[in-house]
Amino acid sequence: MVAGKPVAEILVEGELSPFEHEALYKLLKKHFRLEQPAYSELLDESMGTRVNIVFHHPYERNFFTDIFQHDWRDLKDLFKQIRYRRGRLGAAFTLTFAEEKVRLIFSLGLLGDEELGSAMDQIGHLTGIVGQMLRPETMIEPLERVETSYDRRTDRWQGFRGVGSTYKKEYFFDESLFRWKTG
Repeated sequence: MVAGKPVAEILVEGELSPFEHEALYKLLKKHFRLEQPAYSELLDESMGTRVNIVFHHPYERNFFTDIFQHDWRDLKDLFKQIRYRRGRLGAAFTLTFAEEKVRLIFSLGLLGDEELGSAMDQIGHLTGIVGQMLRPETMIEPLERVETSYDRRTDRWQGFRGVGSTYKKEYFFDESLFRWKTG
């Protein structure tokens, strides 16, 4: 393992072809300390495969400008290929940024090529806004986990939900007030 590189993990629910497995592993191995992808049974029969990637790195601009830079586009293209090869069942993807304080989870459901491309592009450009959302003054208590999903109808990430680290309460982000509120 190369010191200085952040760690990443890949968990595949269902199957990847040997080509997809190798392409995903090689792409991430360039930038991250990484084990071979782990596989588990896919319990959701509405899709062909779900690929979960955990980046043990804060969700911040330098992840996209310094660490992953040009290969973010290659990851997006590989996701499109994986989705295409699953035919009508498709594939879903989850990207998690795990740092000491908070896990930020982006759930890309079953999307078409254009939607998947837009969702991935937006992940690379939302770091400033999400950073503002996670400032202490917007929260009632520090959050340990924040999840969001991509809405194909509005072409945006929305429905930010969080779980507090102190009282374990559930929160949602109110965009009109730019604050976290209890459900």
